[in-house]
Amino acid sequence: MSLKTIIALLQRHDLFADLDPVRLEVLAFTAEQPEFEPGQTLFEAGDPAEDAYLIVEGEAVMLAHVGAEARGGEKRALRLDRGDLIGETALFQGGVRRSTVKAATHLQTLKVSRAVFDRLMDEFPEMAGSVVRALSRRLEAVGRDIAELGLDMNKKNRT
Repeated sequence: MSLKTIIALLQRHDLFADLDPVRLEVLAFTAEQPEFEPGQTLFEAGDPAEDAYLIVEGEAVMLAHVGAEARGGEKRALRLDRGDLIGETALFQGGVRRSTVKAATHLQTLKVSRAVFDRLMDEFPEMAGSVVRALSRRLEAVGRDIAELGLDMNKKNRT
């Protein structure tokens, strides 16, 4: 995996888009770079959520468990490709995975642990500011989506 490729893929994501490329180099150097063969599991639903994966090369499949609390909950598959960031909420909080991700092809990844991410945010305060701005934009977008859903529901209830 070339460092230039990893930095370009990280910059595609709002969490990392505003970061100085030198900081992204540090992130790339400190993160693990595991590879997976077709059928191998990156993580399973119920596993502790402690890191995020960036797909550098290859494809994976995410099996989301709908209604997972009830045994036999419906599963939905989502194809993941080069550049997709998987499980980034694990960088901010603990908990458990709500989905299972498996390699569909030979898969090269960048695995960023919460511990490494926290250490980098402590060492480089400008990185923390950039991430906070990205999360704020996400929260604002979710608020707009919720407001639109509310408007749609009100229209449906009136008819």
